[in-house]
Amino acid sequence: MKRHLFLRRMGLLLVGWAFLITVTHAQVDSLLRLSPSQQIFHLWQNAPYLDIINPPHLTARDSTAMFIRLDRLGDFAREKGDDRLYWSAQLHKILVSHTLLDVAGKKSTVLEEAQPLMDQCPVPVVQASYWYYRGRFDFGKKRFDAGFHWLLRAQNAFERIGYENIPEIHEYLSGLGGRYYFFGEYQTCIRYMKAALRYPNVNKHSPLIIHNTIGLCYRQLGDYQNAQAFFSRGRALAASRNDTTHLAITSTNVGHVLLLTGKPRQALPYLYQAYSLSQTRVPENAALTAIYLAKALLALDSTQKARAYLDGSTRFYKNQHWSDYDLHYYQARTLYYRKTGNYRYTTAYLDSSLRLQDTLRARFNSRLLAASQMQVNAERYLNNTRQLESEKASAEKVRNIILLAMLLLTGSGIYSLRQNQQKRLLEKRALLSQQQQAEALLAQYMANLHEKNQLIETISADLDQANLRTHPPTIETLLDRVILTEIDWQQFKQLFEAVYPAFLTSLQQRFADLTPAEIRLIALLKLGVSTKQMANMLGVTMNTIRTSRYRLRRKLERHQLDTNLDSLIRQL
Repeated sequence: MKRHLFLRRMGLLLVGWAFLITVTHAQVDSLLRLSPSQQIFHLWQNAPYLDIINPPHLTARDSTAMFIRLDRLGDFAREKGDDRLYWSAQLHKILVSHTLLDVAGKKSTVLEEAQPLMDQCPVPVVQASYWYYRGRFDFGKKRFDAGFHWLLRAQNAFERIGYENIPEIHEYLSGLGGRYYFFGEYQTCIRYMKAALRYPNVNKHSPLIIHNTIGLCYRQLGDYQNAQAFFSRGRALAASRNDTTHLAITSTNVGHVLLLTGKPRQALPYLYQAYSLSQTRVPENAALTAIYLAKALLALDSTQKARAYLDGSTRFYKNQHWSDYDLHYYQARTLYYRKTGNYRYTTAYLDSSLRLQDTLRARFNSRLLAASQMQVNAERYLNNTRQLESEKASAEKVRNIILLAMLLLTGSGIYSLRQNQQKRLLEKRALLSQQQQAEALLAQYMANLHEKNQLIETISADLDQANLRTHPPTIETLLDRVILTEIDWQQFKQLFEAVYPAFLTSLQQRFADLTPAEIRLIALLKLGVSTKQMANMLGVTMNTIRTSRYRLRRKLERHQLDTNLDSLIRQL
């Protein structure tokens, strides 16, 4: 029974082998009937390693037929003396072996181990193809410097051979352009992508990818008109081929350009369509589309719907290292919290987006291109424009302008404050100077009066000793000048008010019934003039002054009991 089962299994296995060999022979026979250029193009158009990457994802068990096919192709090429076809078959065997391990998540050293063999290859274009795929693999593993070393080496080999002599050149040009895109060399990327469109494509999806990539380059360069044109062409191609995946991607980009050009309402239909198509087929595109929808809705003041798309975007994001989702997410969060007035979170997300931009720039530093170019002396020109550096410079410029404006406003405020302080200080000094001048004038005026009083006292004493009953005319004139006449009082009053601006006004407001003589008495008391000097100045006796002071105090007591005349005068 066991023997019978074993024989049955062996029979099925032989039948399977026979079927695979038959199919393989049929495929090889079909290929061999083509011209040499068509053979190469057909081989790359149906590259066996792609059957491992793309659905239905052939596995190691299925690889036997691939190797049989490639071995037979190599034998045929050797018989015909076709070195290019032979070495192309050898290269595809290398790519199949490498891809099987890489897709299985195992470390592959197949490409490195194949280098001695490929160094012996006498066909420059096949050797350059090996360099190209070696570079692509290193690039995919984030070994960017090594990757561009190989890619630039291959690129210059293709240029020496001539694009027109390489049937599969479309594949290489589009691949090289894509690598330049991720390093921000957008003009170089456009040049290679447009060149690729001039040659037959080996992949049916390639024109869609190229149109979309060129549109992305123009968008990064700020040329939104050309960006929209290529996105729209790619979208039309995807629709004509019923390719919903690329239709979703290009619709996202059409909507994004409309959003960037200030047309959020027109962008919404494209973004809604893209979001609907992307959720199951390309969830990473759904995540990014949700962010764009949030930005468009925020521009239209629909904050609640925007918040829903922002929150929902995270469930589609798979943390792809090449994605700029995080940057767009932080930017959208910044807009949302600014719109809702939460400035603490606004500042936090703005800082996060700036830090992430710096990280992305460091990761994709285009100086790696220049370093690789020096190693191989291959690339004649490299585009020195750094889009990300330009964005950083613009962000720093805006930040510096804001800081400068704040400094200017602060400086202007400080200058204005100091000017006001200086003005008040000058005014204060002027008032102080005026008061000091008035006090000096008043003191001089009082000194003159004092001198005259002393002169009068001396003459009066001399006359008393001579027992003279009358005064000479000169003495009468002197007494008239010393006594405070109305004119003298006005002059005295002017000097007094300059020193004590509010004294007399306050006095008359509080005690409206004071007589002019009483006001003069209070003014002299304010200056600390002695009773004797007052008597001489007012032309009365000292007893009269004492009596006047007594009556004045009694009058003031009618307004306020227990009035102390000296204290009252000091308070005024």
